[in-house]
Amino acid sequence: MRIATIIIISILASSLNLNGQNRIIYGRVITENFEPLPMLDIKNSETSLLGKTDVDGWFKISIPQKTEKLLFCYVGMEWTEVILKKDCDTVEVVMMYDATYDFMTLRKVDRLRKKRFDNLPNLHSEAVKNGLFKNNNICYERTFKVNTPTKPVLDSINKVYKSKNRQIKDTFKGIKLGDTIRIPYSGSWRYDGTDRTTLHQYSNGVGGEDFDCIIRGVIANKNKRKGGYNLVCKVIDCKDCHYNNIILNGKELKAGDTIVYNMKYFKILRN
Repeated sequence: MRIATIIIISILASSLNLNGQNRIIYGRVITENFEPLPMLDIKNSETSLLGKTDVDGWFKISIPQKTEKLLFCYVGMEWTEVILKKDCDTVEVVMMYDATYDFMTLRKVDRLRKKRFDNLPNLHSEAVKNGLFKNNNICYERTFKVNTPTKPVLDSINKVYKSKNRQIKDTFKGIKLGDTIRIPYSGSWRYDGTDRTTLHQYSNGVGGEDFDCIIRGVIANKNKRKGGYNLVCKVIDCKDCHYNNIILNGKELKAGDTIVYNMKYFKILRN
């Protein structure tokens, strides 16, 4: 009887010890645009899968007490590593888009990324106000990581950048006041009772000339303010834009409107 009692006590003590080695982490993961990230991978510092978010971006995982870092991985987003504090059991994360910055130096890209990174606490607070997050307090640490490509990769990027920049500069120089250009756009349709389509510029890195929406305009002015190749264009027509109720910069676009366009970053087509 005495031996049986000792065995039972030992098993209970062992069970309590095992439970004490784990901690439960709750949380949610969203984008900079406050959209939930479903089926996102949550890993430890050794990239072992710990769990996934549900369809609304929420998660609940059990991790060893010794786990200090979590890695959030999702296609199209910058992978995010957080360092957990000792009493941190609610982890709510705003992930940054893995954006493409065509024909910019890596230093400038990192400046833009750092600006977005520094704004993440404000987005976190906004998510709390909107009921997307539960806690104002961010109980983990997160550091900004600069791009660190190898020298051959860096040299290749700089070579492409310089070549493209020369091409854009020559094109800009050849454009005269009164010239007609075509500006391609993509469109995102959103039904809000008005059946509108919002236009988005194409990056200079996009090839081809076959687009669903092309706006024709005449050059009214040009300048190189703030290091750009800026065109002031008066819209001639939108007949080659195959969208309904097209919206640009929050307003319906029509013939006679003025578009200010920086061809250093965005694509134009010559007639």
